[in-house]
Amino acid sequence: MVDETNRRQKDSAKMDEDESDALYDQLVTVLKSRRDKDELSARDDYLTAVLAEIDAGKAVQVKLKVPSEHEVFDAIAGHRTAGSSSADFIQRQDFSGVEKLEILIRGIETSVIAPARMAAEINRSLEQLGGVGFDGTIYFGDDILSEPTRTVTPGDLLTTLINAEELEALIGEVRISLTENQGAAV
Repeated sequence: MVDETNRRQKDSAKMDEDESDALYDQLVTVLKSRRDKDELSARDDYLTAVLAEIDAGKAVQVKLKVPSEHEVFDAIAGHRTAGSSSADFIQRQDFSGVEKLEILIRGIETSVIAPARMAAEINRSLEQLGGVGFDGTIYFGDDILSEPTRTVTPGDLLTTLINAEELEALIGEVRISLTENQGAAV
């Protein structure tokens, strides 16, 4: 009885194409609603690049065979019929729901989680090198303004890192469901 309950729970954790599509659509809707277009610079807008990659689809090689039956006269062999010819073409194919979700997850990991980890690591390195008087606060500026345009404190970095780790844990759960789905499909 316990084994049957465990099997049912595991089966319910598997994500099918419809669930993948629904989760993908929901994530895209949430991500689009949370970005402020006025403050985005081209390099920061990872969602546009991810959606463009998904819209482009994947390239699939297709081999086409074209019959070309025509009679040929050969002085030695006599009359014979020619066969067919084939050619390779590249065709665009839409990504499946699972593939779209995986591409979106990769984009989130690369654009949200990795920078948070890098920033925390850079700050640790700066604290080690900073010596006396460095409190871990980083001031960003430009050559136009005399005041910092942005200040990042160790607390800011810690909060961002904790949020990134929570997001990474959620992505891990989604990946497990995707992996189980792919294993069941094989």
